[in-house]
Amino acid sequence: MRTWGKTSLALLTGALALTALAGCTDNNKGESGNNGNTSADASPGAASTAELQPIPTDIKDSSDLPAWTGKQLNLKIWLDHGTGGTYAGARKYKDDPVTNEIARVTGVKIDLDNSFDNGGNSTGAVKMGMLAATNNWPDLILDGDEMNSLVDNGKLYDLTDLLPQYAPNLMKKIPQTLSTVWDMPNVKQDGKVFMAPVSIYENALPELYPDLDPADYPLPHSMGYIYVRDDILKKLYPQAKTEQEIQDLYMQKGKFTKEDILDVPIHSTEDFISFLYNIQKLGIKEGNQEVSPFFVYSGQDNWNLMTMLFSSLYGGSSPGGDNSYFTYWDKTTDHLEWGFKQPYFKDLVKQMNQLLRDGVASKEAMVDPYNVFQQKLNNGLYAVSYGFLAPDNHALAAAGKPYRYRKVFLDIPRNDDKFIFASALPGARTRVGIFKDAVAEEDLPQVLRWLDFLSSDAGEKLWFWGPRSTGLFDEKEDGTRVYKDKALEAQMVYNKQGTLAQQYGLELSNGSNDDRTMSDYISFTGRGRFYPGTWYDKQRSPDEADTYFDMGRVERAPSTDTLKPNIYSFTSQVPEADKAWKARQAFEDALTKVLVAKDDNQFEKLFNDFLATAEKNGYTDELKDKIDAAFREANKNYMDNLLK
Repeated sequence: MRTWGKTSLALLTGALALTALAGCTDNNKGESGNNGNTSADASPGAASTAELQPIPTDIKDSSDLPAWTGKQLNLKIWLDHGTGGTYAGARKYKDDPVTNEIARVTGVKIDLDNSFDNGGNSTGAVKMGMLAATNNWPDLILDGDEMNSLVDNGKLYDLTDLLPQYAPNLMKKIPQTLSTVWDMPNVKQDGKVFMAPVSIYENALPELYPDLDPADYPLPHSMGYIYVRDDILKKLYPQAKTEQEIQDLYMQKGKFTKEDILDVPIHSTEDFISFLYNIQKLGIKEGNQEVSPFFVYSGQDNWNLMTMLFSSLYGGSSPGGDNSYFTYWDKTTDHLEWGFKQPYFKDLVKQMNQLLRDGVASKEAMVDPYNVFQQKLNNGLYAVSYGFLAPDNHALAAAGKPYRYRKVFLDIPRNDDKFIFASALPGARTRVGIFKDAVAEEDLPQVLRWLDFLSSDAGEKLWFWGPRSTGLFDEKEDGTRVYKDKALEAQMVYNKQGTLAQQYGLELSNGSNDDRTMSDYISFTGRGRFYPGTWYDKQRSPDEADTYFDMGRVERAPSTDTLKPNIYSFTSQVPEADKAWKARQAFEDALTKVLVAKDDNQFEKLFNDFLATAEKNGYTDELKDKIDAAFREANKNYMDNLLK
């Protein structure tokens, strides 16, 4: 049995004992297995054989499907994603055409009021222990790393043979040849599927549909970038384009060339550091406040600085974390290594410490909470930002600021001799497991049919267009669609603010209706072939310029077909990795302290203290070797690409 953790296992054992005792009284038939607790409204009987026929794979629109007349299921979901705390269980708009159409076709709704996530201050393992203690399991689990423990304790249905029978659309659109989807540790155990990969990331689309335009479906590029205030950039690089000039060029041409994008000559770490010191010499002020050229902390962890930026500076840019300060594959040793133990990492941390000592990096940022940092960034008080910390140009415009931030790509040569640049192999975006204790076995086909509908072309279209019967669009002879309502078109195609899409239950790709995204949005992919932004023959908008001002849309960067050697990808196979990753906060805190060293001697002491803290919290060479072994096993189909 894989480990639940002492607390979870004790809670589970006690809960099962209580359940067994209760079963003597409550289970009149003396049956074992599931309790058949799936919430059901209307007809209590199982659906007819005709209704349980799978969704045809050639259905173009949900309106072409007959209404379901069998049992109505109201499913409770556990969204096991991170620590949670953002789950919008009570959506503002519930009685909408999309929700009702899904129920019409499948007889299934999600119980939004009683679904939940991990609560904002606990992990999935802790939440699992709480559920085990009460034996009050939901109907479904979405994502998370708890599959193996749940399977070992008999909590999830084996879906291996059921998916081909009841989910032909899912099996067709996510074929089992996509091994990086189906062979994920949290999809299968011992060759059997326990969590269905019901949706995939968009990077799989070019492989599945080779005729798609790469400009509309870009893959990550190996060249990193920063955000720079364009008025400050122009002072140091007169040839550099302002954000307005980037937008004007897009409106004129509709696309960019490599030369258009690479208009700032930063070709090395030394160039970047000199750029920051040169900004300091300008002495820029925002009102009576000094503008800091840079920051090395943002009130969060160190990922943005020490993975996103550092990797771009040492020639191993990894937007997906391939070459992070945790684990990476080293081509010079042919082994997985700890990034934080490498000399280049220590050198860059020391360089960041020097920027702080010299006043180039903000000292206030070291103590500001994230919300204060964000306010300062969106008021132009930092000349340069990086990673996922994108400044809000709309906020600057609303405040009447005369400048904007723009991307500046770091044209630093790749270090192909040392680092890998992993291909964007297809991965599972959403995984769904079904609890035996909550879903009756007789209801399994209906639940799988519901998931299959959501994965189908008709289901994929539904999220963006609604059913044909609602009359939101006109359909052309070639099958493409146009919204009838210009206000709805503005929201769905041009990302304008509004409420119509929310009222109709449609999914907005810009996340402005997060209540849907974080509650009951299960679809084949985020922006698929029917996404209005790419399927629509639309007018250009200046707001789109930043999207297309991207190296990934002008060229495909060379990459290696391999899984990514990230530590967090192996927490289920390597218990010690799970333990270390859960102790990450102590690791991060000790590392952040190094940044504020007062002099070189204190830097050495604090860096050694950090290494000791890392060792104490499980980041040992022994763990590194175990992750290396697990990576080689998981990556066996691609290891020849790394060792040649």
